[in-house]
Amino acid sequence: MFQYVPVREFLSFPGLGAYQSFGLMAYQPFGSESIFVSDVSIDSFFVSKLAYLCTKEQLDPIHLLDVVLDSI
Repeated sequence: MFQYVPVREFLSFPGLGAYQSFGLMAYQPFGSESIFVSDVSIDSFFVSKLAYLCTKEQLDPIHLLDVVLDSI
């Protein structure tokens, strides 16, 4: 079973400066592998909802980047 969780990040980008964003991590409890997509959105609600849906539907983590790109 995979779990998806939002991860708060503090990032900086030239010309933009420092900002807070949220990435999305997929992991298996009691497993050793995890996948992380950084800087998905600055909207924590959006990333939390996406994490919930990915967990509920048991998205295979190899599709995580595609799902993130399709949802933004």
